Amino acid sequence: MLIPPWTRRGALASLLAAPLLAAGAARAEPAWPRAAYAPRNEEEWQVTLRDGRRYRVLLSWPLGEVPEEGWPSIFALDGNAMFPLLNGACRLLPDGQQGVVVAIDFPLDEAVPDRRDYEYTLAGGETAARHGGADALLDGITGEIRPAVEAALRLDPGRRALFGHSYGGLFTLHALFARDSGFSTFLAASPSIWWGNGVLLREADAFAARVPAAEAPRPRLLMTYGSLEGRQPRPPGPEPEAPRRVMGDNVRAMGDRLAALDNRLAALEVQGFQGENHGSVRAAAAGRAVPFAFAP
Repeated sequence: MLIPPWTRRGALASLLAAPLLAAGAARAEPAWPRAAYAPRNEEEWQVTLRDGRRYRVLLSWPLGEVPEEGWPSIFALDGNAMFPLLNGACRLLPDGQQGVVVAIDFPLDEAVPDRRDYEYTLAGGETAARHGGADALLDGITGEIRPAVEAALRLDPGRRALFGHSYGGLFTLHALFARDSGFSTFLAASPSIWWGNGVLLREADAFAARVPAAEAPRPRLLMTYGSLEGRQPRPPGPEPEAPRRVMGDNVRAMGDRLAALDNRLAALEVQGFQGENHGSVRAAAAGRAVPFAFAP
């Protein structure tokens, strides 16, 4: 059962403010009034899916009037880290170009080792006990979380984006290649194309071979990476069949593979960010992903 606690924003604000308040207990109180910061267009949901899995979902929406067709939206993995970045990038857009950010992550009080490794990775790639939960998570997002958000906020069903970084980028490309997930735009930041001994490349080949329905809208794809990520030297001899951990090479090669498909994608963009590593590139990726996703 989904539990969207509309009144939890105060609790979240108190949680965020607790370290500051605790630190202040040993010091003199400031002379000015202060209060926990809780924007009125942001919420935290504590979500429990039908199978018992729990998630923390952070949402934000524009303050202006809802467009007749609904707001565009970004559903993002690694939400605890990505929500401030995506939300900040969204609010820098002109008022009429903003949208809804839905950032999905695991509860702060849940310490399950390797849960991210399992839920963001594909079946058939590596150790089955530790990996392979991507389809179950995608089912939870499309079958339970997204419908609940759409019941609470009017979203444009034709302008839904999915964002993921690293393993989340792997997940995002899987959602594009393997099935109709109901997203129109896919934002893969530093995707772990190397993972699983080429399983994602096989999915890309299957995507290329599949003939879409004539009326099916063509998806849009943005892939980004940092210039300092995974600069592993190329081994001597012929190029191995499975991709190596060289982020820029892998992303550019995937871009070339998809660009060769005749009229399969409505938009394809590959962008590298100079001087960014695997962690720092998240801010740059968010800054590009939001305007790409919310473009008219």
